[in-house]
Amino acid sequence: MKERVEVWAPATVANLNVGFDALGCALSAPGERMIVHRTSEPGVVRIRAIHGAALDMHPERNVASIAAKSLLQSLGNPCGLEMEIFKSILPGSGIGSSAASAAAAVVGVNELLDAGLRPDELIPFALDGESFASGARHADNVAPALLGGLVICPPEGPPIAIPALEDWSMVVLHPQIPIKTADARAVLPGQVPLKDAATQAAWFGTFVAACHRGDGTAAAYALEDLLVGPHRSKLIPHFDEVRTLAFDCGARAGGISGSGPSTFWVALDSAAAENIKEALSGLMQRHAVPFSIHISAISGRGAHCIS
Repeated sequence: MKERVEVWAPATVANLNVGFDALGCALSAPGERMIVHRTSEPGVVRIRAIHGAALDMHPERNVASIAAKSLLQSLGNPCGLEMEIFKSILPGSGIGSSAASAAAAVVGVNELLDAGLRPDELIPFALDGESFASGARHADNVAPALLGGLVICPPEGPPIAIPALEDWSMVVLHPQIPIKTADARAVLPGQVPLKDAATQAAWFGTFVAACHRGDGTAAAYALEDLLVGPHRSKLIPHFDEVRTLAFDCGARAGGISGSGPSTFWVALDSAAAENIKEALSGLMQRHAVPFSIHISAISGRGAHCIS
């Protein structure tokens, strides 16, 4: 009988321009760790410590403990849990901080109790935690955090994995400014022109087809955003400068990750990715904006136990 497990979960990029609330991918970096301990108090979930972020440790107000408790209850509350969370993905970053916590929690419980659930079967329990943070049960962060790779999340039915693009390097820039998900949704229009909706659907289909062909260039070309990005970009300081500079340095595509403020920029080789990273770092420094920046591949593996 296991007494503790340690789990790693990836950051994620949701929407990817073409798939608002429907598409996401897992990143190879950054990621975060969680240790889940078994205790002798059935059904009781506690948070022992949170490192790296000032988050609520009350088990009814924390994404990780809510997700863990949901799964624990479904398994009959055979024990209690204590959780130690190491936050490397900052809350409010737009790269799936809460989804990583929820995914790590349910993977940890599943392994600790030897429940044998598949990653896709863990999604509803992770969403119980994620929805506490976001206010909605959208799986475009949680699904890739659990499954890895590129994932489509249809309005009904299970997530659909599509082939990841091995020649993509993604530069993920996180300007450390607060943007609330509610504010990012509030700027979006309630209706969009039929022509724009049709064009966006065509780009989404083009992207999926390119992924199935393994054509990273065509997939990047298809990452157009007519519906969301033009509105949300106004919330992100220096977005237009960042975009122009990224493309000048070799980006083939890019946009806002989730609700922001993070942005992602797609390069087709490591040299271009390094150029983009260096240039965007310099831009943030010139504007005195605190930031973090990573070069990442699409991770084919979601949350998993590391010890």
